[in-house]
Amino acid sequence: MPLIQMSNKSPLLSIKSLNCGFLNGFGLKDIDLDISLAQRVGLVGESGSGKSFLSNMILRLYSDIFIRSGNIEFDGKDLLKLKTSSIQFLRGKEIGYIAQEPLGSLNPLQKVGKQVLESLFLHQRHLGSKIMNKKVDEVFEQVGLDVVLKNRYPYELSGGQRQRVAIAMAIVNHPKLLICDEPTTALDMGIQKQILDLLYRLSEINKIAILFISHDLGIVKNFAHRVYVMSEGKICESGSTQEVFSSPKHAYTKKLLDALILPQKTLSAGDKKVLEIKDFAVSYPKSKFFFDKSENTIISGIFLSLYSGQTIGIVGESGSGKSTLAMGILKLVESVGEEWILGDEVHKMNQKKFKPYRKNIQIVFQDPYASLNPRMRVGDIIFEALRLGNQKNHKGISKILESVGLDASFMEFYPHQLSGGQRQRVAIARAIALKPKIIILDEPTSALDKSMQKIVLELLLKLQKEYELSYLFISHDLDVIESVCDDVIVLYKGKMMEYGNVKEVFSNPKNTYTQRLLSLRLPT
Repeated sequence: MPLIQMSNKSPLLSIKSLNCGFLNGFGLKDIDLDISLAQRVGLVGESGSGKSFLSNMILRLYSDIFIRSGNIEFDGKDLLKLKTSSIQFLRGKEIGYIAQEPLGSLNPLQKVGKQVLESLFLHQRHLGSKIMNKKVDEVFEQVGLDVVLKNRYPYELSGGQRQRVAIAMAIVNHPKLLICDEPTTALDMGIQKQILDLLYRLSEINKIAILFISHDLGIVKNFAHRVYVMSEGKICESGSTQEVFSSPKHAYTKKLLDALILPQKTLSAGDKKVLEIKDFAVSYPKSKFFFDKSENTIISGIFLSLYSGQTIGIVGESGSGKSTLAMGILKLVESVGEEWILGDEVHKMNQKKFKPYRKNIQIVFQDPYASLNPRMRVGDIIFEALRLGNQKNHKGISKILESVGLDASFMEFYPHQLSGGQRQRVAIARAIALKPKIIILDEPTSALDKSMQKIVLELLLKLQKEYELSYLFISHDLDVIESVCDDVIVLYKGKMMEYGNVKEVFSNPKNTYTQRLLSLRLPT
């Protein structure tokens, strides 16, 4: 995506000296930001810096905000002074919005074609049904979706397809400004590149200005003409993308750029084999009819050997079978094939016989907020793990928390009172509570900003050295896999495409799919 330099035009969106916020709560301080027609502007910063707050102020989505000073001028109109009816007209018509999680922003009970049509109908009902349906078909083709998908529900689409539907809804009325709030977070590299290429084309061909909000400076570097760096509700640095990345002036910007340099694994793997699977497969029944016993095979023919202190990365696009493999190893879904844990044959065991082995193989999920009980305090969450392992002593909980960088005071907090990084530390603390030998890490850093990602990776490497842990590290982030893994397995549609030393596989991939996957990495 070559960056075409923008000429000095009068700004389409101009925010001047904006000071606003919740009464006695978070606020924005002295915000100045300009976006010209067809310009791509990046807004970067860690979670909680105020990026989404600012985008919601542009859209006037808050009703209880105290505005102290400043203005937000869009196409000659001060958005802060417009009536509710006027701002409602601008939303979707002049200013489009793409949320981070399309599944949450799409109506699960309505077909996606109807939802795009509804967005058009709200602003251009004078067109008539025939022309509107034609425009919906055109926008589906524009975002790279087959028109037959109009009749699907959101849950029937992949993550990338849902994001394309969200983009179609946002651009169907040909807005002048498109606000993208973390549109590629948690997408695999293939889908991420497709979405970025699509947004780039929309900007260049349709002359749409884009405010691209992200915590990933690597993406912004290759996409935006101009960058604004945000911290604690303030713009701490701004400038052309080239200027900010080549010569950052603010310490916070330097910290964000430093987070792109990931920690490297130095611990060598031991000789003791802790996990082995041979000819491993997971299948689901296609239907529940009594006489129909056909199955849908998700993964098959998987082999791996994991040694003490070793980390094996598992990569592949969404739907390749990475998480299914983890569920099969943990016996959370039915599997076939051979499996050994700490030298014991476990594939023939039922759930009751397998239960004692669960303390030796734990898992950390992608979204700690969803995996932690919201009604339990942190101390009780850790104690529950100990109790399930037949340990009934609270004394070790504070020590477990300290090992993940949290002090004893966190025992009294509920998950919603913690940041994303703190919640992930609690999830890791729960996983190590029973001193397992193996931990499966299922996308443990994909939902975190880059600074917190680096901190969590450093924590995982430290714990691995202290407890001689072995990791199965599932991720779509190839940079993370290369930094912390010894070996890597490449999965595609449930099949093992390549398996070997991570440095060798990444430098000299032999399989065409691996070559394609590696070609999707963004340049640093």
